[in-house]
Amino acid sequence: MELEVMKLLAGALAMIPALGAGIGLGLYTQGYAQGVARNPEAKGLLDQNFFIILAFIEALGIIPIGLGAALLFG
Repeated sequence: MELEVMKLLAGALAMIPALGAGIGLGLYTQGYAQGVARNPEAKGLLDQNFFIILAFIEALGIIPIGLGAALLFG
């Protein structure tokens, strides 16, 4: 029984960084939206890196979820 509890706890703790990635994703998108709202002419420059960085932040959120699932169900 103790092993199952430890597996559940390890899986839950491994998913905590996904919360941070979600917060970071929201803050990054908010900054992008404010930048475009303040200076619409700079949208082309902001778009160049926005989607690449967005994908990296998203990957930082998906990796802990996969690790946590592996700990829970593996």
